[in-house]
Amino acid sequence: MCRSWTVEELKEEVQTALDSAVPKFEHFLTPLGTIANISTLLGLLGTVIGNIKAFGLLGAGASMGNPEVLASSIAQALVTTAAGLTVSIPAVIFHNYFISRVNRRVTEMEAAVTHALFRLTGRNI
Repeated sequence: MCRSWTVEELKEEVQTALDSAVPKFEHFLTPLGTIANISTLLGLLGTVIGNIKAFGLLGAGASMGNPEVLASSIAQALVTTAAGLTVSIPAVIFHNYFISRVNRRVTEMEAAVTHALFRLTGRNI
């Protein structure tokens, strides 16, 4: 059946198959990238909230007699920063690793398809 197809028809059919296969490789990469970005932002949000609380206490004069209250607000800011980075750094590393693997697989598939098309059409590589 493929012998009656033109070279352009073969290329188009193969490109369509490749285009439908690539999203299967990238399926979980979008959520992983989102987790990497959002966790950093959530850590930053916690830092800002902790600093607002700390400066609010300073402005009210509440911490002058009780430094533990101010220290707990600053600790909240630091804990949320650390938590955000603890999630974000590995997520970014894994996201980049899997992106490179997907790109390598796509390149390998394209090379295999080119080789197969040359063989089907009788051309030399």
